Amino acid sequence: MQLIAIVLIAVGALITPFYFHALVRFRRILLAERPELADRRGSLSFFYTGMPRIADPNVGAAVIRAAFGPVAKGLQDPNALRYARRIRVSLLVGVPAYLVAFAILFVGAP
Repeated sequence: MQLIAIVLIAVGALITPFYFHALVRFRRILLAERPELADRRGSLSFFYTGMPRIADPNVGAAVIRAAFGPVAKGLQDPNALRYARRIRVSLLVGVPAYLVAFAILFVGAP
């Protein structure tokens, strides 16, 4: 059972860099075409002063929301749909892989 957890962790670890790459690229496209969607600030955003804007959870959530919504189809950049698709696939495969691996390791712990 632990072998399955290790494989799932490896799958999640391999997908994570592709997710972050697509997230940053898609945010750049959003900033160029629809800056009101990619530059959200929340009430606690001052904690992230001095860090890259994508590190702010409000900005990340806004970019993910745009990737899962109809916004990606309406953008002019031909790569926008590709990066939005990468974000969707990465989240739909990576998050369950990490969660199942965590559940397996948690249940199997002594």
